[in-house]
Amino acid sequence: MGSAVHAEPLEDALLHVAENVRQSEERLLELASIPSISAQVSEHRSDFDKAAKWLQKRMAAIGLKGARIMETEGPHAVVYAEWLEAPDQPTVLIYGHYDVQPVDPLELWYTDPFKPVIHEGKFWGRGVDDDKGGLLTALEGMDAWFRTWGKLPVNVKVLLEGQEEVGSPDLPAFLEKHRELLAADYALSADGSQLSEEEPSIVIGLRGALGLQVTHQTLSDDVHSGLHGGSVANPLHTLADLVASFHHPNGTIAVDGFYDSVREVTAEDLADIAANPVDVEAELAAIGASGGFGEAGQSTTARTWLRPTLEAVGMFGGFTGDGIKTIVPAKASVKLACRLVPDQDPAAVLEALSAHVHRHSSPLANTTVTPLGWFAKPFVMERDTVVNRAAAKVLKKVMGRKPYFVRIGGTIPAAALIKSTLGIDITMFAFGLPTDHIHSPNERFPQAMYHKGIEAYVRILYEIGAINGNSAASARKEAAKSQTGRDEL
Repeated sequence: MGSAVHAEPLEDALLHVAENVRQSEERLLELASIPSISAQVSEHRSDFDKAAKWLQKRMAAIGLKGARIMETEGPHAVVYAEWLEAPDQPTVLIYGHYDVQPVDPLELWYTDPFKPVIHEGKFWGRGVDDDKGGLLTALEGMDAWFRTWGKLPVNVKVLLEGQEEVGSPDLPAFLEKHRELLAADYALSADGSQLSEEEPSIVIGLRGALGLQVTHQTLSDDVHSGLHGGSVANPLHTLADLVASFHHPNGTIAVDGFYDSVREVTAEDLADIAANPVDVEAELAAIGASGGFGEAGQSTTARTWLRPTLEAVGMFGGFTGDGIKTIVPAKASVKLACRLVPDQDPAAVLEALSAHVHRHSSPLANTTVTPLGWFAKPFVMERDTVVNRAAAKVLKKVMGRKPYFVRIGGTIPAAALIKSTLGIDITMFAFGLPTDHIHSPNERFPQAMYHKGIEAYVRILYEIGAINGNSAASARKEAAKSQTGRDEL
């Protein structure tokens, strides 16, 4: 049976991390310079291929075996590698994604989003946190083990997808097709965040997601607003009325059936909220909000952790360039995003929303509802798991205090998919911060958190191996006792 990893190799691996800071930073700058925008893959086909090949080459160079690019049913490939040479140790699946968000509006960036820089103690550029910085903390941590010990403390499989930012539409089929290849005992996600540089957290829940577009068309073509304005239905107006119908004045969602399956908030949930150290008022001020708003009777934290949402995230139609063009547009559209909570089903919510849209749309508008492929179930996990215990120990060591249990209002589709398809709970083990402006202009990632993340991955692989080794040693002792008892009989 396997045994615990001795501390000396751990210290050697950590020393390697400390002595190779510049090289690890250069690799992040290089990877983040590749515009692998999943929402615009047709425009960035060569860039997408370049990012995948960069990762394949890097994982092979580290020492992982079988590094390869694997096709999905769509245009976004998966990059996979493994190392399975630790007999009787568990296998850990490490998840991350190499696709990034679009950069619009470009004029709001301080620097070129794909010419990343280090400034004032932070990396700046698209993807430096989400999730190229995240996935590299895991790869750099493994690299330290290979460079100093020649092997890893546990078996590892690495799954890097290329479509997380568009909802991972092809990941369910990929996981199902490759269940045997991806089978593992535990899983870690290199996508996620901590509460702050001094306040670690273990995420026990993520919201699910649903995206759709609604279009109103009232005319065959744009028409002159002087000749026809006031005598025909304007789709921008009819669409505005529809969007206004989604919520009651007190912030609750007015769609019939939307809340039907929402899990009730528990006393344990409320205790987690009470323990959460985040200054909500300061957080609101930091994003320029005049105050909190949302579902009546819920705190700001409860609204983002535990309650579902329906947001208009983009609305367009007619003329939007400089100056004015005096028309009544033929059609207008709104993009809608829902964040869902246990036990909501995205398909049921889509049905309820579609019914509401058709019931509340103007009879003068030809209405279409188009799902956008952004479709994810909520994720929730138990607190007391092997990997959560290991993560708690590592986070306390690296960040200086015991972690908080939290939920995140965002969505990582792979979390629920890995749990439902592979039967593995996944521990979020990532080191971005809520202030990193992911998905927004001027994304950034503190150098300190990048290096803490690398150290943490060195340590957590050690801890998982040690836990397994200690368990194996205990099992051997129990087996020996049992055998002695049988011999005495």
